[in-house]
Amino acid sequence: MKPRAQKVKLKNTTSNKQSTLFLTSKAQLLTNVKKLKGNNYTFIGMGDSWAGDGQTSNAIFGSALTAIRNLKKKPLFILHNGDAVFTGSDQEFKTGGSYSGVPVKSLLQLIKDPIKGVPDIPFFIVPGNHEGTGINGPLTNFRKYIGPTHFGIQLPKIKTTIIGLNNSQQIGTNTNGQTIYGFAPGELAFLRNQLKKARKNTLVTMHVPPRVGKWANPRYFQDPTSTFGNAKGQLNRFLSTIRGKVPQVLAGHVHALDHLTFQGTRYTISGGAGAPLVKKGFLKGAPTPIFHIIEFTVKNGVIVKRRVIPIGETA
Repeated sequence: MKPRAQKVKLKNTTSNKQSTLFLTSKAQLLTNVKKLKGNNYTFIGMGDSWAGDGQTSNAIFGSALTAIRNLKKKPLFILHNGDAVFTGSDQEFKTGGSYSGVPVKSLLQLIKDPIKGVPDIPFFIVPGNHEGTGINGPLTNFRKYIGPTHFGIQLPKIKTTIIGLNNSQQIGTNTNGQTIYGFAPGELAFLRNQLKKARKNTLVTMHVPPRVGKWANPRYFQDPTSTFGNAKGQLNRFLSTIRGKVPQVLAGHVHALDHLTFQGTRYTISGGAGAPLVKKGFLKGAPTPIFHIIEFTVKNGVIVKRRVIPIGETA
């Protein structure tokens, strides 16, 4: 009887682990890649949805999911670069809640909805500064419902590596008392190890964009917490680690759309999947902020097209 009871317990534990969005999505992705004919595919980049926070953000995020469902070519996977929810609560991640007496679905309820969601598309999320309970708050619910706070997926058949990182930790404050964001302990070492086996099309997704190129101009962003700099040498170490190895970095945090190329790497800010947009002019010279997702087309291990798909009104 004892061995039988122990077997049941282990089975239940495994089942619980498999219920995270990451594990189910990874299994689904590996299966889909095996069935893929050739190595050409599309994927979706998006961020800052604040799903479960209220009717407005849910409506916009729902429009994003609808736009994905309506694409002529089904994407192989979706990368969400953080702030998927606003408070990191059980209600916003899993159970759903009520705002002003009106029921509001959770992030997972929206994603897994068989009619309006995308339950058949692998969906990967990295933590932003809103996934915990407050700045540097515990990511307990993120790990419970979404999965690990960093990950690496190797897909040699399609010459692709996907790396997700946690870089929205408070590692200090500036002279004005504002938060300095950066990588959680061990993230850069994890990145180095993942890049040892990286493929031609290596994608890095993280929440806070780096202070490089035009984003390093203090007049470009009104808010210095919009990017992470070289506190504790993190920016220099990050850049030296990815140089020549990572063609595309996806970030969010800023509720807008922008991009640049620095040291051979293309950086994209996509933060328009539901959270309130920044005002026009917040990013000087950048496109007018819009709610959006981005469709990336990959052929033979190279991103050959980036298509912005609007999903709502401009700011």
